[in-house]
Amino acid sequence: MSNTTGSDGATTEVERDAEGRLRSVVVTYEGSADRRTLYPPDASEVERLTHWLTADAEAFDHLDEMR
Repeated sequence: MSNTTGSDGATTEVERDAEGRLRSVVVTYEGSADRRTLYPPDASEVERLTHWLTADAEAFDHLDEMR
């Protein structure tokens, strides 16, 4: 996992699944909901914005917690 902070104050956290098939990026915003995007590691930035799932971070559950 890695974290970065952008000029807009948003914090980005990147994770991978155990097999490296998908990445998960959470962008934390001040004053609005955190957003998570799931995408394959080779997806371009444009593909992440237009082809992959993005939703409020609180809508996702960790699989380990659901088993």
